[in-house]
Amino acid sequence: MRTLVLLYLFLAAACPNPVHAAESCVLIHGRAHLYGGDGNLRVWHVGTHHEYEPDETSAASVVKWLDAGVVDSERHYASPVSMVYLFADFLICPTEPFKNGSVQQAKVKSASHRHYVHLPD
Repeated sequence: MRTLVLLYLFLAAACPNPVHAAESCVLIHGRAHLYGGDGNLRVWHVGTHHEYEPDETSAASVVKWLDAGVVDSERHYASPVSMVYLFADFLICPTEPFKNGSVQQAKVKSASHRHYVHLPD
């Protein structure tokens, strides 16, 4: 019986379950931005080289948070939210495993302590 349990534990460690392939949720200090040229929406984890791409269930929320920081003078741009950086503490839930050098898809659940920085004209 003990051998069977040890064999099970060995196989469980050697063969990761795809359901648990993504990390659990983490709170990061990041900068959200919608790049006007290519339309990419990204949340950069400040102090790292890592970026998250909000998944289809949370992208609209992130754009709405960015739009809340747009001032009237920026409304004349084709994409006014591309003129704003949103710095905040983001609750991020990756939906795919970490891969060094790649943008990681994630569900962005919240943004607290929001601070907006406007790009120069």
